[in-house]
Amino acid sequence: MNPNAEPFVMKKPIDIANDEIKALKKTILGLRSEMVLLKSQLKPVRDDYLKRMAEEEEREKEMVVESKGWWFS
Repeated sequence: MNPNAEPFVMKKPIDIANDEIKALKKTILGLRSEMVLLKSQLKPVRDDYLKRMAEEEEREKEMVVESKGWWFS
C-alpha cells in the first residue's frame, strides 16, 4: 500500500452520474433481451388463443337461439 495515497478518493459528480448511466444502460439492455425472449416464447400461445377465440366466435354466429316464450307465438 502506498503511504502517500489518499485513503478516500472523492469522485466528481459527473463521474458518479456517468457510472449510474452505465449501470442503467446495462439494466435496460438486459431487460430488452429478456422481453425479446418472452415475446418469442409467448407468440405461439397468443396465436393459439386468437385462433380459439375466432373459432368460438364462429360457433356463436352459427347458434340459433330458440325461445319458447309466449311473446314469440
